[in-house]
Order: sequence, then structure tokens, then C-alpha cells
Amino acid sequence: MRSPAFLRNPTTFVIFGATAAFCTYACMYAFRRGITAVTFEGMFFAGISYKIWLVTAQVFGYAVSKGIGVKVVSEMSPGRRAINILFFVSVALLALLGFALVPAPYNIIFLFLNGLPLGLVYGTMLGFLEGRRQTDALVAGLTASFIFASGFVKTVALTIKTAWGVSEFWLPFVTGSLFVLPMLVSIYAMTLLPPPTDEDRALRTERKPMDADERRAFVRSFRPGLILLILSYVLLSAFRDFRDNFGPEILKDAG
Repeated sequence: MRSPAFLRNPTTFVIFGATAAFCTYACMYAFRRGITAVTFEGMFFAGISYKIWLVTAQVFGYAVSKGIGVKVVSEMSPGRRAINILFFVSVALLALLGFALVPAPYNIIFLFLNGLPLGLVYGTMLGFLEGRRQTDALVAGLTASFIFASGFVKTVALTIKTAWGVSEFWLPFVTGSLFVLPMLVSIYAMTLLPPPTDEDRALRTERKPMDADERRAFVRSFRPGLILLILSYVLLSAFRDFRDNFGPEILKDAG
């Protein structure tokens, strides 16, 4: 697809690209965070709070997907990025539909299936943004969505619950469904970004799809740093996720 002429201007390109990345990842939160707006108060399974089961299943699926992404994202060709993001969020939305239709506690598995594809979205989106002089600014726009999106999705979900009387089990699916159209528009905007220029390629290392042998060689070369980076990322992400997922309960207990 040919990029619009206005994206040849560096300033316009950064603003447009950062906004598209911000909106795309913010929409992704709607397919994942709707569950965090409700408490499932009074529900238990095997003596443990039902929401703890749900959050743990979703986070576990999200974590497993990061391992899968080492292969899937690294081997992904540029032309498949947009369609793959659509596939990932579609699977996540169908999992939320299964969660709504299947009775508790058998629907816990659907939260695992919901988190499984969504963990691949971030790495896939980076493929649109990397390899450019302006990559840092573009990725800043992407990661800024972390601050905004979770609270915004909770607000939307609670508004739906109050205004429409949606049950706690249907709320995640309904919330995600409302963001399907914005997600499509945002992904389309990402596809309009022009490829890196010759100057970009001269100043940045181009990331090409890696096969299994290349991945093994990469890990051998950077093993100590990778281990420390992955451990710190996992611990910080787990802390952030559980704090965010149990936000309503934390605020309620704090008065």
C-alpha cells in the first residue's frame, strides 16, 4: 500500500505514527482489561476468590505468549503484521465470548485463552515502528497508552455495566466489542506508515525475520543481558498487572 504524501514530512510522520500506535495499543486493552473493572464479589472456587483465578489465568496466558512470541514475532514478515494483529484480537474476543457463555468455574480457561494471543500484539506493533530515526518517539507514543488505556477501559466498562445493566460475565465481551471498529481504523492507520528510508537503514540496524539457528546464535551472544532483562521485565510486569487488575479491590479496601 502506498503511503499518503503528507507522511513524507518528518514531523507529520512522527505525530501520525505515534498517534496510530497509541490508539492501536489502547484499543487492545479493551480486549483484555474489561475483566478488571468488576470484582465478582462473593464468588469463590476451591476456597479462592474467583477473580484471583481469572486474573491468574489471564496473566499466565499473557506470559506464555511472550515465549511463543520469540518464535512467532521474530519470524513474522512485514506484510503479515496487520492481519496478524487482527487475528490476535479476534481470538481474544472470541475467548471473552466463551467466558460469557460457559458457566463458572469452567469458563476460567477462556481467560487463559484471552491472554494468550494478546501478548503477541506489542512485539508485532514494534515491527511497524522500528528501524527508523524517529523510532524512539514513535515507541514513546505506543507506550504512553499504558498510562491512559487501562483506566479508560475500566471507565467504559463500568459505564456500560451501570447504564446497560450488563452482567459481570458479559461485560468483558461487550467492552471489547465496542472497540472493534476503532481497532480496525487504528490498524489501518499503522499500515499507512511508509517503510524505512535509505537514510533510516543507514543509521539503524534493520531487523529481519530470524530462523531458529539465528535465534540460538543471538541468545548465545547476549545470554547474560537477556536473562537479566527478561527477569526484571517479568517481575515488573507481574507487579503492574496484579496492581492494575485488582485496582477496584485495592481502592475499596483503602476506603
